[in-house]
Amino acid sequence: MKYALITGAAGGLAGACAEKLSTDENWTVFAADIAEAGLNDLRERTNERVIPLVLDITSDESCEAAAKKIEETAGRLDVIVNAAGIHTMASLVEGNITSTVEKMLKINVLGMVRVNRIMFPLVKAAQGRIINFSSECGWEKPQPFNAPYAITKYAVEAYTIGLRRELNFLGMDVVKIQPGSFKTGMHNQATDGYQKILETTQYYIPVLTVLKPLMSTALAHPHDKKYLVETVMKAIYSPRPKTNYKSKNTWYLAAIDPVPDKVIDFGYRALVNTGYKLMKKFGKDK
Repeated sequence: MKYALITGAAGGLAGACAEKLSTDENWTVFAADIAEAGLNDLRERTNERVIPLVLDITSDESCEAAAKKIEETAGRLDVIVNAAGIHTMASLVEGNITSTVEKMLKINVLGMVRVNRIMFPLVKAAQGRIINFSSECGWEKPQPFNAPYAITKYAVEAYTIGLRRELNFLGMDVVKIQPGSFKTGMHNQATDGYQKILETTQYYIPVLTVLKPLMSTALAHPHDKKYLVETVMKAIYSPRPKTNYKSKNTWYLAAIDPVPDKVIDFGYRALVNTGYKLMKKFGKDK
């Protein structure tokens, strides 16, 4: 029997990965999340090889208690899939941005660091591997008002590369997953954050008004989570996994990423200036 720990498992993407892995009778999945109700739902729609584990990744005590339970049950971990995370959109100069970034770093980055550190003896016991969820936002240039999330994913990128190079000396694999847009609760978090900026901004009404339809269109066409699940399964099962897997990254964001920064900046300004004038002309700026 092999053993996996998947964080954020009460959510859509991580939960789907837990469901898929649980269909393999050779695997037992410790499905971890702070949302106990969501874990219970996951357990009901899967089987006895899914073990719900209430876990607060921002707490040393919670992680240590979870590690003790895993050690008593399994004695090792063949893989950790760090998929827990939150997302919001915010201005970097308005609102309580310090608190917003601190919260996101606490969960998206430090939570991952904490889980891997505390669970590491269990992974080492199996000579297992660690899989960290980054994002397309971890390698693309940040888009306006999405920088708080991008900050955390840039940090995940650096952390994962550093961890991989360190564990390379121990003969252990560390893998990065960079998902594009998938339908999850993060979409609602992004939409709510964007609407909050629009309702409270002193500086960016034209910008946010013009960009809102573009954001809404992008969020309205997420990819099926089955593609992300397939990618994660490759990272779990491959005897020699890649260091990095992309999954349905947004093609137009990837296409503009190599464009010089000043050209992109000019393009945004031109889009907003022209777009807002047209929206006012046709009464669409409300």
